Amino acid sequence: MFKLIFSGKIYNDIASSMNYITNTLNAPMAARTHLDELYKKYAKLKENPFIRPLVQNKFLASKGLRSIMVKNYRLIYKIDKENNTVYLYRFMYSRRDWVTILTNEI
Repeated sequence: MFKLIFSGKIYNDIASSMNYITNTLNAPMAARTHLDELYKKYAKLKENPFIRPLVQNKFLASKGLRSIMVKNYRLIYKIDKENNTVYLYRFMYSRRDWVTILTNEI
């Protein structure tokens, strides 16, 4: 079993997505469903974070980044095998230019 470590940015990402779905889209039930789906992905990553391959971008893959889809969002993470840890970096809308955003952050 792997443990999950959350970056500071991911908390803002999740809060922003929930705020957008709840308030902008006026869909609080969809936001709750979305959050439930995110928790299911956490459970899967704890069991086996290797279920997803490295991202296709060569630079980001060289940093060990992987992603898993949660509805229309992409959960970006990295695995530390030696410490049985999954580092959760970002949670972004999949149509954003997440490759450029992450490349500029790293």
